[in-house]
Amino acid sequence: MPPEPPVWAQTYLYPPLIVVAIWVTLTAGVLVLNRKGERATRLALLLSLPLLGLAHWQIGLTRHDLSALGAYRAFVAGLIIWAWHEMAFYSGLISGPWRRPCPPHARGVVRFGYALGTHLYHELACIIELALMLHVLGDATNWVGLLVFCLSWALQHSAKLNVLLGVPILQVELFPPHLRYLGSFWARRPASGFFLPSVSVSTLLAGLLWLTAGSLAPAPVAVRLALVASVVTLGALEHWLLILPARATSAVGQVAE
Repeated sequence: MPPEPPVWAQTYLYPPLIVVAIWVTLTAGVLVLNRKGERATRLALLLSLPLLGLAHWQIGLTRHDLSALGAYRAFVAGLIIWAWHEMAFYSGLISGPWRRPCPPHARGVVRFGYALGTHLYHELACIIELALMLHVLGDATNWVGLLVFCLSWALQHSAKLNVLLGVPILQVELFPPHLRYLGSFWARRPASGFFLPSVSVSTLLAGLLWLTAGSLAPAPVAVRLALVASVVTLGALEHWLLILPARATSAVGQVAE
């Protein structure tokens, strides 16, 4: 029987490594499909429906599993569900009724309304998904899958609001051609007043989750908290990247290529 890994690795090493590995894999998959065009992405969405169903089944199957393995299974399921909805948005299949650049005259609330129009169906789909997951979980004790989905959704909203209000660094070229119009809603300028509270909340929440996970180790609940903390940490990092100096951002892009 192999020796049990040290407590620090179970809390601070394995969860973030697994989260980063899955996040990078899913993100790379979405980017590759986007470069192949709408048709390839929509075909992938159709072919991945059994995987989406399997993820929901796992969410229900692990709803009372409080072991470390149950936490990992629920986490992967929640992340797959979120990735499917992201792919549905970026494919243009579930986006919004407004699929054109922002009108030049739009300002303030009107501009926000147009921006919401580009995502409306995606947001409604996420609300329906949330209701479905709540129904599946029922009286669950393992909420990792739902937390991962909700936190990913909330962190995405925060990042989108920041680029809508203005940030120094924008990567519009990462959008596939059929979604380039979204760049017209982004504002390249010094960070708005919303940036500091949004990045502070995500950063402090990540730190609090890591501290709590460490204090509860080696109990299985520490693994659940570490997985959730890893997601929030990635979200906070995404926010900080929005204000990196252009030179540093270019270096990151070159490394990614």
